[in-house]
Amino acid sequence: EKERKRELIRQRIAAQKAIEELAQSQANRELDNDELERAIEDMGRVALQSADRHLGEEPPNSISVNSTQGGDGNLYESAGEAQVDSWGDAIYPPLPLPTHEAGAQDGVTYKTFDQEEEMAAIVALIDKDLSEPYSILTYRYFVYNWAQHTHIAVYNGKCCGVIVCKLEQHRDYFRGYIAMLAVDEVLRGKGIGLCLVSKAIRSMRGEGCEEVVLETECSNTGALNLYEKLGFFRDKRLLR
Repeated sequence: EKERKRELIRQRIAAQKAIEELAQSQANRELDNDELERAIEDMGRVALQSADRHLGEEPPNSISVNSTQGGDGNLYESAGEAQVDSWGDAIYPPLPLPTHEAGAQDGVTYKTFDQEEEMAAIVALIDKDLSEPYSILTYRYFVYNWAQHTHIAVYNGKCCGVIVCKLEQHRDYFRGYIAMLAVDEVLRGKGIGLCLVSKAIRSMRGEGCEEVVLETECSNTGALNLYEKLGFFRDKRLLR
């Protein structure tokens, strides 16, 4: 049932994109034919309403088209305003992201990568949990090219958590990829990982990201629970 709903959501998004492309191609011409514009609008409504009838509910993770304001009384906000088509339907519903900085009461602070000296601490923290450590070239590829999407949690002057991402064009849109995430075992359970992922999504969303993907081990229940809490869903299983 879940897979059926996910497929309907994908079909809905594909229908919306097709409608936009058709409308844009017609807009490039000099249109004074109201009948043609009404036909495009009707086609879009039929396609979207059909998917909605079968789906029977809003797409998962949809909260509000508009961003909400953070603050003491509101621990979550939108990742940014969702794109809206000409009929007011959200094309990419925003994810609810924590606005508070986890661990702040214990002295944890957050920053993005900006010093070469931080690389050694990042490598050491991530390598702790890997059965097969990455090459230093892999770290440099991600961190140097997308430093603005490498977020670091700092405790007592040392790196206690890090997320490493990249953002590239995929087909006709920008897709983010979470390559690495690690939190020092002493500080786990305080929401630092959730905060790092939220910061990464927010920074990538700010540069036009429309989709974020990642891979994790099926046995890593902690990571699976964290990502599902933020609205990610399991799309497919990759075999070694």
